[in-house]
Amino acid sequence: MVTTQEMIDIVVTGKDEEIKSLTIKALDEGMSADDILNDALIPAMGIVGDKYEKGEYYLPQMLLSANTFYASFDVIQPMISGNGSASKGTIVVGVVEGDIHDIGKNIVKTMLQANGFNMIDLTKDVAIEDWVDTVRDKKPDMIGMTTLMTPTMRNMRRVIEDLEDEGLRSGVKVILGGGPVSKKFADKIGADGYGDNENEAVDLVKSLLGCD
Repeated sequence: MVTTQEMIDIVVTGKDEEIKSLTIKALDEGMSADDILNDALIPAMGIVGDKYEKGEYYLPQMLLSANTFYASFDVIQPMISGNGSASKGTIVVGVVEGDIHDIGKNIVKTMLQANGFNMIDLTKDVAIEDWVDTVRDKKPDMIGMTTLMTPTMRNMRRVIEDLEDEGLRSGVKVILGGGPVSKKFADKIGADGYGDNENEAVDLVKSLLGCD
């Protein structure tokens, strides 16, 4: 019998080639998709996040675990209660225009999805108008912008300014992240918060959206 601890260990160690068959086996044995998500995948990514924060894991290990998480999550997503519609909130994430570095964004996305948020990923080099159009069309609870390049930080300000000009800013929270970004910068351009790493980002999102 597949146990949740066995699945946790596989996600933590990043064995993405094993997790899909194990997830299918767990479902066949009667484990529910909700139990796999809540008792295995989410706790596993919590462990991975802690290891990364303590310096026990680096980006390669984080990415392996993230890939393993998604290999299992993709199997169970259609079976999760509410067919995936039940969520703590909808968050749009992406790398701002002019930057294509998306490893950090992908990790934060994984951690937030593991914590029950519906994620819309605009990927990288996201044009300013695409942020605004997505907020207008999808009406998310929050957007999360990131960059690793100092020159493109100005595009974060431009997104916020355009949201204000379109009358959309009051309806959406805005958080920032990325190497050159700081809380001081986030405050200066009128963002709602800044996360220095994926664990801080999860805590920040929960705080701003009033989630447990």
